[in-house]
Amino acid sequence: MAQSPKRILIVSYYFGPQNAIGAVRPTKLAKYLARMGHEVTVICGIGMTSLKDPTLERDMRELKDVHVVREWNPLRAWKARKREQAAPSGASKSAVAPKEEAPKTPSLLHRAADAAYLYLWWLADRSFAHRAVRELRRLKGPYDAVFSSYAPFSVHEIAREAKRRGIARKWIADFRDEVNLSFGWQAGRKARYMRMLRREADVLTAVSQGFLEMMDFQNVGRVLSNGYDREDLPAAGAPMKHDRLRVVYCGLLSMARKNVPDRDLTPMFRALRALAGEGALPLERLTLVYAGSEGALFRSQAASCGLEGCVEDHGLVRRDESIRLQQSADILLMASWHTQAQRGILTGKLFEYMMTDKPIVCCMGGDAPGSGVKRVLQETGMGVCCEAACAQADEAALKRYLAQAAERWKNGAPLLAAKRQAEVDGYAYPELARTLAEWMDEA
Repeated sequence: MAQSPKRILIVSYYFGPQNAIGAVRPTKLAKYLARMGHEVTVICGIGMTSLKDPTLERDMRELKDVHVVREWNPLRAWKARKREQAAPSGASKSAVAPKEEAPKTPSLLHRAADAAYLYLWWLADRSFAHRAVRELRRLKGPYDAVFSSYAPFSVHEIAREAKRRGIARKWIADFRDEVNLSFGWQAGRKARYMRMLRREADVLTAVSQGFLEMMDFQNVGRVLSNGYDREDLPAAGAPMKHDRLRVVYCGLLSMARKNVPDRDLTPMFRALRALAGEGALPLERLTLVYAGSEGALFRSQAASCGLEGCVEDHGLVRRDESIRLQQSADILLMASWHTQAQRGILTGKLFEYMMTDKPIVCCMGGDAPGSGVKRVLQETGMGVCCEAACAQADEAALKRYLAQAAERWKNGAPLLAAKRQAEVDGYAYPELARTLAEWMDEA
């Protein structure tokens, strides 16, 4: 059914062309809402770095009314100085992984510095809230709906003001992350914030059912998944030919979050090493490709399984370069976590991988089975998920999956044999934007 054109206000600190994963979701939704004929206005931040994502920069050409708010943020300049100081001394790609050291207890000075950093980030967020609310006065309302995408904390407060002042008739509060505050003394503020959202937002949405449950929105919220945009893919060229099975991992490994395990790729590496030992996939025909800022940690995990000689480290690359590496893959590797306390993580990397039509293997840390990633991979036929909570059964299933993939690769057969196209299409951003617009149409 055709939808009548609407005026839509989007509030998101992270937005194109920022080179930040948080900018992808709101930018893609805005782009496809605009293509559907809706009038889209955006209020966003300037971001934490000057780096730009070329794919999001291209998307921005379709958005004519973007208001960039520059908040007071001393951390931005401090981070820029740190990057400049670190650049000349970056480790070479062939550097040997450092030896494991016993973890050290942070000194009182380090803890104080961390607390100061978090407090400055909180003040910067307060500055963004104040200046963005002031920016609301310059808009020509009313809008049919305001869509705000968390994080940080301020974005939903700005959207609430837009509704309270009659600038927007309906408010959709979106969560791509769970709500977290940096200090224990902010617990009361968080509780009031969550009550305000339940009371005043017309629609509450999150990227997964697990997120809704963590925030106690399961009875009132809706799922609007992260997705992929096939227009991010470079123009198709000649098929890439190589005589090695390429397993590609793009992203971080360490997790500086309380009660969240670091990403562990060793289940995949153990399975590959076992196949090599059985002669199913000789090591000289295997390449482990890494792109990101933690090449030493990637090599260390590979070395623990005897695969250090297979690593090809590209270092930190732009998102468009990362996508090109993904296109060169035979198998895409990712890692995430699923715990009793942190459920429902559906990282945007899963959907970015999905658009390349390559088999996906996910190593899932944590103590809880039944992750959302496993469900998505099973429903779409796009790959396999090995959960730490089901280690014995899942590692055996992973080895079987890789053995079959290696055999198809050697025979020149397609590796992605079980893909369900209709389910995959449901995660494309044009379809997600259509769903969002339908919610805005509801009375």
